[in-house]
Amino acid sequence: MARGIYKIINVVNNKFYVGSAVDLKRRKTRHFSELRTGKHNNRHLQAAWLKYGEQAFVFVVVEELGQDADLLAAENRWLQEHVGKDYCYNIGVDAVAPTLGWSGEKSPTWGRKRTPEELAAQNWSGRKHTAEAKERIRLALRGRPTPAVVRAKISAALSGEGNFWYGKQRPDHGAKVSKAVEVCDATGSVTLYPSIQALREALGVKPPTVNRALKSGKPLTRGPLKGWAFKYVDA
Repeated sequence: MARGIYKIINVVNNKFYVGSAVDLKRRKTRHFSELRTGKHNNRHLQAAWLKYGEQAFVFVVVEELGQDADLLAAENRWLQEHVGKDYCYNIGVDAVAPTLGWSGEKSPTWGRKRTPEELAAQNWSGRKHTAEAKERIRLALRGRPTPAVVRAKISAALSGEGNFWYGKQRPDHGAKVSKAVEVCDATGSVTLYPSIQALREALGVKPPTVNRALKSGKPLTRGPLKGWAFKYVDA
């Protein structure tokens, strides 16, 4: 699975659209599918496709990058050099937020009303991901590092005046309140712990395990404490 920087080049006038992808083959398929159906989010590229036809465009890999390379940082170097020039179809100048500043006529949906079908497709009220979809999402996100440029933006946004508590005095909520926890092992033996911290230290369990068990009220279904149940002791 090749990853890197690509261009979609109009061979008639040499104008191009530049982007990055973790899977270049899949990204090409997506771009061309959206262009063929008139649904591409870049209105300049879509208009050129309609004017010159599919045969006028080629997908070219201009820079292959290793798994450790910062893909979005590499794309940003291309965007900063070419966006705004007559030969570049790109509108967004930031790979992390490609639609930043897309207001008014820059928006690909400018002047177009969404159909009832499109509005319904975007409404997730009452809908849930299937087990298969959840698994695909989990596998797609597993092991994916947050790009350095994204981490830097998050850090900058939460530092200094961007922090909610900047220049404010934090309220004193007093000491933390600990609640006793009753633990029933697989044999039915019950032990009382004064707090979750004491329970974790005694049994060697991780916070998510205890929190899930307390929230669900059901015994654990796997692991060394399979069959054990946890509940708060009412004060």
